[in-house]
Amino acid sequence: MSFKDAFPDFVAIEKHIQRAHAQRSLAIAQAIANFTVSVGRGIRKMGELMGRGLAAERDRRAIEADSFLKRAVPKY
Repeated sequence: MSFKDAFPDFVAIEKHIQRAHAQRSLAIAQAIANFTVSVGRGIRKMGELMGRGLAAERDRRAIEADSFLKRAVPKY
C-alpha cells in the first residue's frame, strides 16, 4: 500500500511527512478526526430521531385531547 493510496489528501506534502517520520501521527490524527465526525453524525441523527418522536407524541396528545372534547360535549 503506497502513501498515495493511504493518504490521498496529503500527497502534496508527502516528502515533508516522510522526512519528519510522521506517518504514524498522520494515521492517528485521521483516525481521531474520522471518529469525531462519526460521533457528531450520530448525535445529530439521535437529535433528529428524538425530534420526530416528540412531534409524534404531540400529535398523539392532540388527538386524545380532541377525542376527549368530542365525547365531553353533550348531544342535544
